[in-house]
Amino acid sequence: MNEIITFVLYFLFFAGIHSILATDYIKKRAERLLGDNFRFYRLLYTILSFFTIVPAFLTWMTYSNVTQLVYSLPHWLLPFVLLVRLLATGLLLYAILQTDVLDFTGIRQLQGRNKSELITQGAYGVVRHPLYSGSIILLFTKMKMTQLDLTAIILISIYLIIGAFIEERRLLVVFGEEYRNYQKQVSMFIPVKWARKLISQI
Repeated sequence: MNEIITFVLYFLFFAGIHSILATDYIKKRAERLLGDNFRFYRLLYTILSFFTIVPAFLTWMTYSNVTQLVYSLPHWLLPFVLLVRLLATGLLLYAILQTDVLDFTGIRQLQGRNKSELITQGAYGVVRHPLYSGSIILLFTKMKMTQLDLTAIILISIYLIIGAFIEERRLLVVFGEEYRNYQKQVSMFIPVKWARKLISQI
């Protein structure tokens, strides 16, 4: 149980730092204080996020099998689970390929440029948050789930879902009606609208 508490504390520390530094209030304050050096903010944010999540991740990987087993899926489900994980991995990788990694990590901002483009095709034409959807599916499709696994997966999933709603509010401010139309055409996490469109074309 101590391993679970340790993980929760580490993760909440990461989530708190990550969330606070991502708020518009903090970013605007930092921009006023840093001036031209604000271009380093995103890169520093990425580095800090990495180092604050590492303790939680290492705790999870080290003590996962020490905690009690919650459930173990029967082996006959393995082909189905592998198929679901393969589809989720494909969605995740496709979304990563469509993402501007330099902008995401903050490297592009060092050059004084900030890419602002709404992607609505490819993985983003299936769901609005393919990175989050793919990650959550991969997390929940473990064949064996211990107490620490389940705790970690629930916390991470809740954090991603909350993050997606906050991100949508920001995107509505940035892209306005264009993003509202996108919301009407593409589902948030589960590709219901995409599947409906696919079936209608058959």
